[in-house]
Amino acid sequence: MNIFLVRHGESQSNYDNQHGNPYFCGQLDVPLTEKGMQSAQDLISYFADKKIEHVYVSDLLRTQQTYERIFPYNIPTTFTKSLRERSLGVFEGKNKQDISEDKEYERYFNDPEFKDFRHSFIQKAPDGESYQDVHERIARFFESEIHKDSDNIVIIAHQVVIRCIFVYLGQLTKEEALELNIDNCHPYLIEK
Repeated sequence: MNIFLVRHGESQSNYDNQHGNPYFCGQLDVPLTEKGMQSAQDLISYFADKKIEHVYVSDLLRTQQTYERIFPYNIPTTFTKSLRERSLGVFEGKNKQDISEDKEYERYFNDPEFKDFRHSFIQKAPDGESYQDVHERIARFFESEIHKDSDNIVIIAHQVVIRCIFVYLGQLTKEEALELNIDNCHPYLIEK
């Protein structure tokens, strides 16, 4: 089986975080930017000759918009919550600087026991998910939703989800996955 992993195109949150308005996105439903839409559309030709049998898509807006541009034709598709980005709990939608200065949450930015929630398999934001939680969600997804008899599938998801898929499929260690940058709209191929 060939599994093509694609992170959504540049989202408004990606843009905002790179251009001076950093906030925690997680599972917020944010749209693609024009650049994100174009980079997704640019993948039409990449997948044209791949004989894709099924596409699995996170049910969040940015991944759905990516899917619609890559596959503007009828193809078997599953939209699923199982592929959503990691939940950042109460931090979602909050300005990173403001939340780091909030007395209630300062330990998540200063205390060694909590401060690595963004780059740890075990720590998590309040009411959010850890990487391990996402990894377990991905394991359930592969066991229950993937059609095992497919030769070529595409999964359109998010950075943390794709990192966890690499770990689940034995391509990376947990430590390696935490360091891997998943580029927007770059197809990654795993042959299983």
